[in-house]
Amino acid sequence: IKRNMFLTVLGALQAQAELSGLMSALHYFGLFTNGTESLGISKGQSHYSFRTYALMEERRTCSPDDEHILHLNQLPPVRKPPFLIKCLQPDQAENATTTEPGLLMMQSAKEIVTLLKPVGNATRRHEAGSCVVVHFCTATSLECARVASVINLLPHLFPTLPVAYIDAYEFGRFNAEFGIVSLPTLMIFHQGRPLIKFDPSGTYSESRSFARFIMRHTNVKTVNTHSIQPDILNRTWNEPLSSMPLVQTDYYLGLAWAFILACLANYLRHTVFWKQLVEMVQRNWRESEETQMEMVD
Repeated sequence: IKRNMFLTVLGALQAQAELSGLMSALHYFGLFTNGTESLGISKGQSHYSFRTYALMEERRTCSPDDEHILHLNQLPPVRKPPFLIKCLQPDQAENATTTEPGLLMMQSAKEIVTLLKPVGNATRRHEAGSCVVVHFCTATSLECARVASVINLLPHLFPTLPVAYIDAYEFGRFNAEFGIVSLPTLMIFHQGRPLIKFDPSGTYSESRSFARFIMRHTNVKTVNTHSIQPDILNRTWNEPLSSMPLVQTDYYLGLAWAFILACLANYLRHTVFWKQLVEMVQRNWRESEETQMEMVD
């Protein structure tokens, strides 16, 4: 009898252990709850049902918080407002003129300093001040020649805004001062301070791109293109900047190549190949002299 009771108790304990394991498994898969946990997803509970887990549907669908698709649920970044510069208009400027607009060709550093001289006491870009659009280029550049007609037209599109041309090759010290790293470069100055620049590439050399850049960052608008006289439009193709690059000898470039070749020759002189070449020439020369002496004897 005691043996039977012992076996019965042992079987009951084993059944209880198996039942406890089964209940734990069901609780882990979210199929059973005892109502003691708090609201929401408790620790150890699955996001999926048993059917989803058994059929492995999570391998075919992404969880809403999957790190690989978070970028699809994010909103696009808000575009920053344009860098706006407030410029003085002719009715506010002190020295307003009614002459025909044209490209200002800078011939000396004094003219550049005078052109960029501030007007008034404005110190911030949102305060009305003197604005100048400066085109940095050189006559020998192919890219500068390609956009020359567009630059010639800018003063007529913006008659109230001074547009100047500075030869970056002749006035090289201004390149480092204003941060000019490529040609051509269009830069807007406000109260003598460079604020923003535009580096046109091969696809952004149209007059609309230049005009759009100026209108986006200033309060100056273009005039109606139909109001520009046809003879002025014809002149802007080659005046004052030519659409053909200037061909001239660049002595500095020649000196640079001479220096590079001298350094290359000095480097080759110390290589093993050069020493072997010299020894081979000397050996052939000695053999040739010996052969000639034998023939004379």
